[in-house]
Amino acid sequence: MSDAQRILKTLLFSLFMLLTTSVTSYSSSASAIDTTIEKVQTENGTTWVLSYTLNTPSDRLVFIRNPDSSRTTRWLPKNSDIEIIYNTVEQQEIVRSKTGKPISKVSFLLTPTYKHLGKDYAPFSPFSNGGNAFHSGRLFACANTCKDEYNEWPITLKVPSGEHIVLNGKVVSGSASWVDKNNGRQVYVGKQQPIITDSAVALIDPALPESIQAKLKNDMPKIMAYFSHSLNPLAAEKPMLFASYAMVDGHSSQGGTLPNQIFMHWNRNDLDKRAENSDFANKTLWFFAHEAAHLFQPGNTDGVSENDEQSWLHEGSADYFAALAMNYLYEDANSYVKRRITHAFESCTQGLTQSTLANAYRKGHFNLYYSCGMVIHRAIDSVVQQKTLGEESLFTVWKRLQKAVSRGMPPGTATFLALLEPYNAPELINAINNATSDDASKAIQGVEALYQMN
Repeated sequence: MSDAQRILKTLLFSLFMLLTTSVTSYSSSASAIDTTIEKVQTENGTTWVLSYTLNTPSDRLVFIRNPDSSRTTRWLPKNSDIEIIYNTVEQQEIVRSKTGKPISKVSFLLTPTYKHLGKDYAPFSPFSNGGNAFHSGRLFACANTCKDEYNEWPITLKVPSGEHIVLNGKVVSGSASWVDKNNGRQVYVGKQQPIITDSAVALIDPALPESIQAKLKNDMPKIMAYFSHSLNPLAAEKPMLFASYAMVDGHSSQGGTLPNQIFMHWNRNDLDKRAENSDFANKTLWFFAHEAAHLFQPGNTDGVSENDEQSWLHEGSADYFAALAMNYLYEDANSYVKRRITHAFESCTQGLTQSTLANAYRKGHFNLYYSCGMVIHRAIDSVVQQKTLGEESLFTVWKRLQKAVSRGMPPGTATFLALLEPYNAPELINAINNATSDDASKAIQGVEALYQMN
């Protein structure tokens, strides 16, 4: 082969590799979707517009999170050829063209009011002064189908003049762009400036009763400090607190956590009257302490799933941690905490006659994760303290769980229960196994045995 032929062959090979690399790069990003959400000021008020732009036209869009079919009524397509339907077989909402055309860009007018979603985060959490927090995970969409590799969503948010964005504790004007993942995050849009304390960045609705505002502002640092001391301090930047109040008819309240975020929302229009009741003040503190406890649980950075039988571990511990925090910080709350524990036991044993923990999610009995889980954690705390003569407690077990997860162990019940074995407490392990079994009578017996371990 001549030198000229060798050079030509090398050039052809290089060109082939360049083309192959280009095609591969294009294919890997062909299903990417750019998401833009914009709050627009009009003569008649404000509207929220959501747009999806696809790199490659697709037959349909589907969503990662499908707790119900409410997008079909709350998202209004701007193009009359576009519709959102709920596929009962796949149990998911689908965006498609009525005439079967491929989709390259679609836009919707959103309904920015509070909507309760069973065991999911509300799309919008309105503030009384016109601001709004929204859950970015509600926007996550995929071309044709959502595969395992879908875990990043580029999002751009635009807001009108005079309003700003609060994203990850930072105030931003005009617009912000980020790549979201996992369960998403809460993002605020409005005119309210956050309160920055030593323990958190907070957006507390100014229309909330003064007693609630004072509780959140004054007690939030105490509760965060208690968990930081009892468990391990948070490694990330200051967490954010969103406390919103829609001031509309209804009796809804909801709380939740996302990585480094706590959010609490009230709808009740009679909140001022109810806030005068001391039990309501204690309930608000418990509400916050429960959500704050989630921040300190291992696995929080990826979002802890509540949709399986292991949820008693995370919800039950958060409720019992709330009880411990309130007992330690507020002597006048002791009787309230005792009543909550008694109610948890009664609610758990009654609920187990209708569904075991293994089936609670499928049957809609989410409360069992809280009530039964708290009974289980209370028993563990008591037994560990007895076995170690008070030198260790439930917090010790959870700190070891934190360490185990940081070393690569899964943050589930198997890892957690393995950490109880060194305490040589077969009665405790047997009772937990019974309580979490799929046999209703055994489960009730297990919970009754756990309740007596105090």
